[in-house]
Amino acid sequence: MLVQKLIELLAPAYCVGCTKEGDWLCRNCQTASVIVPAPACYRCEKLTLNGDTCTGCREVGGLTRVTSAAVYGGPVKELIRVLKFKRGRSAAGVAARLILQHLPAVADFDLVTAVPISPSRYRERGYNQSELIAKIIASQVGVPYRSALMRSTSVHQIGRSRSERLAAIRGSFQAIRPVDGRRILVIDDVLTTGATLAECAAVLSAAGASSVQGATVARR
Repeated sequence: MLVQKLIELLAPAYCVGCTKEGDWLCRNCQTASVIVPAPACYRCEKLTLNGDTCTGCREVGGLTRVTSAAVYGGPVKELIRVLKFKRGRSAAGVAARLILQHLPAVADFDLVTAVPISPSRYRERGYNQSELIAKIIASQVGVPYRSALMRSTSVHQIGRSRSERLAAIRGSFQAIRPVDGRRILVIDDVLTTGATLAECAAVLSAAGASSVQGATVARR
C-alpha cells in the first residue's frame, strides 16, 4: 500500500484537458474549459448570493450553503475520474485549488470534514477522495480537519431521482464525535441533487453543529 501510494504521488501528471505534462489541469485549460456554475440554492436552484440556501429550502434541510467550483463536464469530469478511479491521488490538490478559488473570502467555518465512503469502496480505492481534498482545504484555510462522520450503509445513487436519493440516503451516516457549537464545512466531489450533503448536514446538526455548509468540486 505504501509503495503504491508513493508511485501515485510521484508519477508525472498530465493535464486532463490538453495532456501537457506538469499538472492535472493546466491554467490554460482551466481558463478556457472550466465552466463555473451560477451561485444557486442547492435544492431548488434559485439564484442566491454565494450559493446560499434560499429561505424556503433552509427550513427543509440543515445546509446553509453549497459552493461548487465547476459544472460537471469536460476536463473537470475527467479530473474527478482520475481521482476516483485511476488512483491519481495527487489530483486532489487541483480539486482543492478549484474549490478554494470559490469559497467566500472570509471563512465562516471552523472545522472541515468530508463525506465518508463505504468501507468496501475504501478497500478498493485505498483512500477517500473527498477526504484528500478536505485535508488540503483545511490546511490552506488554517482550520482543523476532523473525520466527523461514518457511513453505516452503502447506497448507489446513480439513476435515482432527487426524492429517491433522499429516501435511499436517509440513515446512511452516523456522527462519530460530538461537534457542539462548531461551524462545519463538508467536502464532497460532485453535487447532483444535494441529497448526500443534506443528510450529512442533518446528522451533524443533530450532533450539535451550529451550522453546516458544503463544497464540491463540481455540480451536475
